[in-house]
Amino acid sequence: MYTIGDIINKVNISRRTLHYYDQINLLKPTTVKENGYRFYDKQGLIKLQTILALKSMDYSLDQIKALLDKGETPHKDADDAWQQSLNEQINCASKKIDELKRKQFILRSMSQTIEMSGNYNEEHIIELIKRIEGSYFIDGEIPATFPSDIFTEDEVKILEQLPLIGSDDARIHNTLKLVKETRENMHVPPNSPIAQELAKKWRQCITSWFKGDVKLQEKYFNFIDSVNKNNQVIFGLDEKLINYIDKILDHLNQEEIDKS
Repeated sequence: MYTIGDIINKVNISRRTLHYYDQINLLKPTTVKENGYRFYDKQGLIKLQTILALKSMDYSLDQIKALLDKGETPHKDADDAWQQSLNEQINCASKKIDELKRKQFILRSMSQTIEMSGNYNEEHIIELIKRIEGSYFIDGEIPATFPSDIFTEDEVKILEQLPLIGSDDARIHNTLKLVKETRENMHVPPNSPIAQELAKKWRQCITSWFKGDVKLQEKYFNFIDSVNKNNQVIFGLDEKLINYIDKILDHLNQEEIDKS
């Protein structure tokens, strides 16, 4: 049996907190002597460890109490109880990790959308939140989907590897830098050296996404254009920016055709 003093020395917890856990029936002493001394057995210590672990994962005391009440089994061997407690904590930690990954994806999506658009667009952010909240997450990300009646199985495999808004993909970070650089230079003519240097960067960037498959690249952007007419697919890329990128790429392609 352990006294409150023993537990305070073993665990980073105050006497006041232990008394409070007793008051709210979260952790009752195993025995209370006539002199008021409280004692805890091994299962009480296991329960305390579980409480502190869940609390460190931002579970509220009400949530912790509900979890403990649900999982308690009377007369369970202390070693078995300890193993069960650890397994339950692992499950709780896994759920918390999934929740945090989801939040991270949402926050990163918002940040990248704002960075891509160059300003805060409330309409885009609200629409983005709606889509994210209603989507199915896999490993903390919303996987892109492509209609099988438009794209072949091999094409979908390539498209599924496209950089994803909200991810920590290095290609997204590079694209955001390129978008910013493009916005800063949209005042220059498409045939200017600065614009043509940007065009080369965009072509290299986009070509790498599609593994050099030009036909798939064209097919994908035609699909995006058709969908965008009714519902914006890529937030942060406004029509003015897209038109400018199209113009500088068209000029680059035409210039290379003229030289050949």
